[in-house]
Amino acid sequence: MKKTKHRTKMKLGKSERGLKIVAVVVSLIFAAAMLYPMIFAVSSAMKDNKKIYEIPPKLLPDAANSLSVVLDYSEVKGDEKELKDKMLQDNIVTMFGVSQKMQEDSIMEIKVYGVKDGETVFYSRAHQMKLQMEKDYGIYKGTAIKTKVLLHGDRYIRACDSIGYEFDMNGVSEKAPEGLGTKFSEKVAKIMDEKYQTTGELVSVGDKVKNFLNLESFKYYLQMPAYIYPESEAVQNFGFMTFVFNSIIVIGFAMVSQVILCSVCAFVISRKLSKRAGQFVLLFFLGGMMVPFASIMLPQLIMYREMGAYNNYAALLLPFLYPYGFYVYLYKGFFDQIPGSYFEAAELDGAGSFYLYTRICMPLSKPIISLIALQTFIGNWNDFFWAWLVTEDQKLWTLNVALYNISNNVATKQNALMGLAVVTITPVILLSILFSKQLKQSIVASGVKG
Repeated sequence: MKKTKHRTKMKLGKSERGLKIVAVVVSLIFAAAMLYPMIFAVSSAMKDNKKIYEIPPKLLPDAANSLSVVLDYSEVKGDEKELKDKMLQDNIVTMFGVSQKMQEDSIMEIKVYGVKDGETVFYSRAHQMKLQMEKDYGIYKGTAIKTKVLLHGDRYIRACDSIGYEFDMNGVSEKAPEGLGTKFSEKVAKIMDEKYQTTGELVSVGDKVKNFLNLESFKYYLQMPAYIYPESEAVQNFGFMTFVFNSIIVIGFAMVSQVILCSVCAFVISRKLSKRAGQFVLLFFLGGMMVPFASIMLPQLIMYREMGAYNNYAALLLPFLYPYGFYVYLYKGFFDQIPGSYFEAAELDGAGSFYLYTRICMPLSKPIISLIALQTFIGNWNDFFWAWLVTEDQKLWTLNVALYNISNNVATKQNALMGLAVVTITPVILLSILFSKQLKQSIVASGVKG
């Protein structure tokens, strides 16, 4: 009998271990399946404008190449002003020409050095995304990348000012590099000789792998709205952060208003009204949740316009002054569980309703407050339709409205959309990870009896 029991226990132990292993494997598979879209979005955002459209798509981006082009002006005659002008012309021709003709090679950075009598007197550096924005939305929008077009009028001067450069006849801080790879030397020399001739003599072309350049693309994604919407002063000054600020303002107001208004309503229902009257008022709030937004959307929009709450912050903030029924229900259930002796003792000491609310109910409601704050943040961070309906001015757009309008721009590339989407969803993911423990505790503590 003992041997049989021992064998049975061993079999049960093995089956339990096997079940745990299967559970872990299945969990990992589902976790990988859920994380894949996020990983693919991040990877796509780090690809260049050519690789993003590859079929079939690759999960990981190619290695990012940094290209250094050295031009010698020792034989070029003229004063300092003429030399600088020629270097500016060569800089734009080299950067845009190489970027245009070498899209297959993942050139994410181009550096141009101007050398005269052995001294580096000119330096300019541009990320591939910076050049792409100038071609799609900026100085060279809608133009062909040809030498005559690039140098027409003062375009090359404005482009160099936008990209940034150093010029000093006594020498600049960045010196022409040595010892770099020569993988692209022949290809660049051929492109420059056939398509984009320069005043300076091409003396060397070096390359180096710098994978962090893929991450630098996100910097230019945040600047992109300033190129797309140049008429908006706020977007010009702050770029994509304008939309982040708007979302923070709206969500911050929503969190504060819902936490306070829902708790006040629940306190009155729980402690100040009779049981029947409390149930009737609670039913009013819960019934409001059952009304489809589509059925009240147009009347609400007309009402807000008549009030002057359209295309301004009032239109975005006023809807949150209505307490959400489910949050009232959570508060009410929690307040019902607080022992009545607390309130009776306070009332015997002469405490009023405000004291009972602020000194008893709210301090004990921290789990509910954190739950409602997190749920309000996550829910309204993804909100789109109402904000899109009541705002026309770019400076009022929230993140999702901005992302939608940017995606409708024909010049916007898929890697830029992926990058902005990653920026948009990252705060929610980080918040969920950082406050996952508090969220679990809040849900447990918010349980309602009955």
